[in-house]
Amino acid sequence: MEYNRLTTSEFIMGVGLSMISSDKVGKRISSLRKAKGLSQEQLAEQLHVSAQAISKWETGKSLPETATLPLLSTALNHPIDSILLPQELVVLSAICTDGQQQLDVTHLVNPFVASDRLSLVAGEPLFPHSWTDGCLKLLLVTYETPAGIYSTYVLKDQLLTIDVHSDGYTSGGNELQIIAANYGNEQANRSVTAKMKHYEHFRWTHFTASHELFPSLINSEGNDYLLLVYLNAEGIHAVSCAEGEQIHYSPDRSCLYRINSSQQQCILEGTPRLAFGRNQDCSWAGAMALSLAARGIETSYDQVMGYSGACWRVAFEPVWDYSSADALVVYDYSIPVCKAYGISASRANRLGPQQRAAEKLAILEDIRQGRLPIAINLRVAPEWGVITGYLEAGNVLLCRSYFDDETFGELEADPEFQAHMKVSKGHLYVDHWPYRIIRLGDQSEAPSTLENLYASLRIKLASMQSEAAANSSYASGYKALEMWAAGLLDYHWYAAADEEAFSRRLSVNHFCMMALTDARRSAAAYLHESLPLVNDPRQQAALSEMAELYGEMAELLETCYEELPDPAVIKKTGTSPSHSWTTRQREQQAELLAKVASLEHQGDTLAQTVLSLT
Repeated sequence: MEYNRLTTSEFIMGVGLSMISSDKVGKRISSLRKAKGLSQEQLAEQLHVSAQAISKWETGKSLPETATLPLLSTALNHPIDSILLPQELVVLSAICTDGQQQLDVTHLVNPFVASDRLSLVAGEPLFPHSWTDGCLKLLLVTYETPAGIYSTYVLKDQLLTIDVHSDGYTSGGNELQIIAANYGNEQANRSVTAKMKHYEHFRWTHFTASHELFPSLINSEGNDYLLLVYLNAEGIHAVSCAEGEQIHYSPDRSCLYRINSSQQQCILEGTPRLAFGRNQDCSWAGAMALSLAARGIETSYDQVMGYSGACWRVAFEPVWDYSSADALVVYDYSIPVCKAYGISASRANRLGPQQRAAEKLAILEDIRQGRLPIAINLRVAPEWGVITGYLEAGNVLLCRSYFDDETFGELEADPEFQAHMKVSKGHLYVDHWPYRIIRLGDQSEAPSTLENLYASLRIKLASMQSEAAANSSYASGYKALEMWAAGLLDYHWYAAADEEAFSRRLSVNHFCMMALTDARRSAAAYLHESLPLVNDPRQQAALSEMAELYGEMAELLETCYEELPDPAVIKKTGTSPSHSWTTRQREQQAELLAKVASLEHQGDTLAQTVLSLT
């Protein structure tokens, strides 16, 4: 959904630059960013600007560029006019929740703010129709006035009124503070806040929601639920559980989560394995396709590569690093692919120890909902995989990664390993806390396949011409191909390199060639699959020519890749890397990369033709 009501230029021309205060705009951006739980670096990554640019905006030293404002509006979930002309009352976040699942409705609530006053009934339109059980539902709101940042809540179908003089709840210390508790269901419930405050004196680590602790109403029919609203250092939250389930405190007593006996473990059985060499050599796209399929969304690896634009990617790092092959290293392709499938997503990057506890609880809930989070660095090396389950109430996480086949092969005859596999239903343990996690949320109406094709072609044009961000050492697009070819022709380096350095560069080159070959194979497959979508004969001709072009490119890359010396074979046989990877082979590959760049330029022209006829 787009939140800019006018085009940015129309808005600025309409209000005049003199009416825009860079200090107020900066404070507003800072507040909205923090409300979304984003660091300056994470917001910068979404906007394709540097973290320094974000810092300058937030300190009032500069304003965002006009072209950046629509992206900023979408990232912060606020209209452009709300950002550039801040009112004294602003809704930082509005979350519909039943204590187990939640939906961000900030963009639906903000239009109700008028003359620095919010008044609305938290009625049916805000809540998904799929939430049909009798669990109590409520709206959590965090807002800012000149006096500070506050939070409040209102149960479903109740009136919420806030103005600049309203004193809501302020975030507390390290330990949570329960501010409200209700027991019952949507038809009949009562406040049990006083009871909960009494029970807090016992410092329980957990308790069971029961009629002993919370007597049910005489006229209550159906299941009863306990709903708790609490504050911690991060803001306002809600958690609920059905009668008979347990509410647990986190070890530091900063948050609450529900669990029942069946939730000591949860494994999504039947999740296929991931691996390289199966025409899905982009580990991120493979994990994403697996996660989508687990939810019953009909898709394929090549479609994920096409919808996301990852099929057009090429990146390179001047020190020759394996991470160049990571699909998200220079551009977050998860953003367009989630938009293409109509899926909301939560992203967590490089979380600190205190943030991990809350993120783990969200991961466990996702798994119980049948949603597989995707993450990088789960096992062995930093590649993407999916979290498929948990044991011991979440103390052990399970996964599918791109390195599983090696482990299963090595330990096939190990009785201890096989005993573990019976418990985990054939899923391996997560060894490391991932440094990037993407959790896929609710699905709404998605764009058409034709709209997704056009979006993919636009990404192609942008990604090949893009410059690396100011805070990144990676090159992308044509720059990457040029840098890679230059590295292959650096005769002085190869003459001076020792065997270890030579071996590493050979291995990185092999890995990057695998990624590029796979990407262009996916591009050709996606384009061929998309041919029936266009009806205009001129569009169809250009798209068909483009499909053939990428088929040719994929064949050239595949031939080169198959002729490259295999680092695994060289290591196994003890062959010298410098003797295996010859100067002529490197020169031929450099020539091929130049040929690829030439074909890419032809692809750009054809993509522009298709888009010009939309």
